[in-house]
Amino acid sequence: MSQNWMRHFELVLSDNDGKGIILSDFKITFDIQWNDNKWPSNANVRIYNLSPSTQNLILAREYSKMKIIAGYDGIAPNVPASDVGKVREISDQEVGQINGMNFGLIYSGDIRFTVSGKDNGTDSWVFIQACDGLEVFQKAFISATLAKGYTLKDVYHLLMRSLEPYGIVGGSVPDFPATVFPRGKSFYGPVHEYLDNLAEQCSARWQFAYGRVDMRTKDMIAHEAFVLNSHTGLIGMPQQTIGAGVNVKCLINPNIKLNGLIQLDQASVYRTALQNQDIYSGVFNEKEINGNLAPIGKVRDAEGNWVDAPPMAQPASVATDGVYIVRYITYKGDTRGKDWYMEMACEARGATDLPSSSFLQRQDS
Repeated sequence: MSQNWMRHFELVLSDNDGKGIILSDFKITFDIQWNDNKWPSNANVRIYNLSPSTQNLILAREYSKMKIIAGYDGIAPNVPASDVGKVREISDQEVGQINGMNFGLIYSGDIRFTVSGKDNGTDSWVFIQACDGLEVFQKAFISATLAKGYTLKDVYHLLMRSLEPYGIVGGSVPDFPATVFPRGKSFYGPVHEYLDNLAEQCSARWQFAYGRVDMRTKDMIAHEAFVLNSHTGLIGMPQQTIGAGVNVKCLINPNIKLNGLIQLDQASVYRTALQNQDIYSGVFNEKEINGNLAPIGKVRDAEGNWVDAPPMAQPASVATDGVYIVRYITYKGDTRGKDWYMEMACEARGATDLPSSSFLQRQDS
């Protein structure tokens, strides 16, 4: 039996000064997509049957920020029930910065647009879409110079100072090369373009996440391995895929984050099977130079002998120690329905597989 019980959920809407409302007792559905690239991650939320006054505040764009706290067990500290849904100052502690055992912050972003509608004559809703780091991605601009003798670490600190007006701070960073540049450098343009260049020189990737900039190399991890099994929320069997790692589904757990580690029982991973067209590739009844037909699914080796053709696709690597790195997360939830889970695309730690095009497209979406 799973240790998770009693769902916990808070939707926090606030303005730039931190004043806003906490919504937790409504029917709310949400869909969140996290990927490990620089593009802002999206969250789509639908809130049902709000009071006209609250609905008007949201539609009038009185709130610019959205945070989602979800998971299981416990209640948010210092949030009296009588205050839920009221406009007031909201502290960092109240919005899930301090995690409970199994609940915490799973999304933080800028509200992109809002719209209202109805499912029927009695059930109305307000739809909100938010993007993490959207404002800073679009607006952060730098105009500065560095004198000769600067290093990439100096570039990083300069870029972070340019992000301070947007409330963005530095997060994870790689080991910067010790190269000392003999000439000065001018910076003029969008900050995200210079972050691209900096990350490339460090063989890393960067992204805005939870109000910070994370820059990580392929081998850097966000947290140590979290053991996933039927007692800690694992749903079904993890699925090995073709060229896209291992897909895992579990109950919502804010302790599992992008580029963090999870540990699975290898016996629980369902191994994928190659289809016939993948098993037999190469020469398909094509004529040889001498006019004879080549056997189906056969190719000639270096000595001229017919051998089985190699498959066109290979199953993704599985971890011998059961430890995987999380590269993509989708959260789906319904406070009055069955949906309350997260799906992850993971790769074996240390794997050198060539990702499939479908996996790369999903990461860049």
